[in-house]
Amino acid sequence: MPTLLHIDTSARLGSTTRRVTAEFAASWRAAHEGGTIVYRDLGVAPVPHIDGAQMAVMQRIETAGVRDLDEARGAARTVEEKESWEITWELVDEVLAADTILLGLPMHNFSLPSTFKAWLDRVVVAPLVVDPETGTGPLAGKRVVVVTARGGAYGPGTPRHAYDFQEPYLKAAFSMIALADDLTFLHAEMTKSGHVPRLAGFQQMAAESLKAALAGAREHAQRA
Repeated sequence: MPTLLHIDTSARLGSTTRRVTAEFAASWRAAHEGGTIVYRDLGVAPVPHIDGAQMAVMQRIETAGVRDLDEARGAARTVEEKESWEITWELVDEVLAADTILLGLPMHNFSLPSTFKAWLDRVVVAPLVVDPETGTGPLAGKRVVVVTARGGAYGPGTPRHAYDFQEPYLKAAFSMIALADDLTFLHAEMTKSGHVPRLAGFQQMAAESLKAALAGAREHAQRA
């Protein structure tokens, strides 16, 4: 049966990204009877940033050219390495088990929440990186749906389009681990129009953007 990995990162429990990802998850469950949803809330329970122990293990397996997942899983040696590596592989196993990965990523200063970056830095381990000889990797074939919330507008043709470092970064990072082939973005924009006076004139645009994101979530959740 299919598995959805649902990850939220917003520090606000009533956030726009949480609303849209919840809509996706509910629609996905309705469309995939018997499917499994694995939920991780990085806004409430962030994972530790990578440390020297993990870096030591990663450098060792990269130097040795390790691509076998089981061999990499057992590569930690010291107590400190084993403790850090255990955290990493809990996250890696969730990604490996998922057919679809749903990410709620509010824009923070033109980019991504640090909680997500901490998660990603642990997940990108050598055996998951695309093999240059085959052009693929263990995560190939999975779907990724990214839900964002932006205080302003960053789409093509807007003055701040060049300041969107979410899509370009994620496309590059996910291409490194074979997750960019089926990558969908659902953007809810102008979210600050509800509380920033100078943006009040964009509230209708914000409402339409949120409506489109919710509709997109329902549509994409129903895909097999």
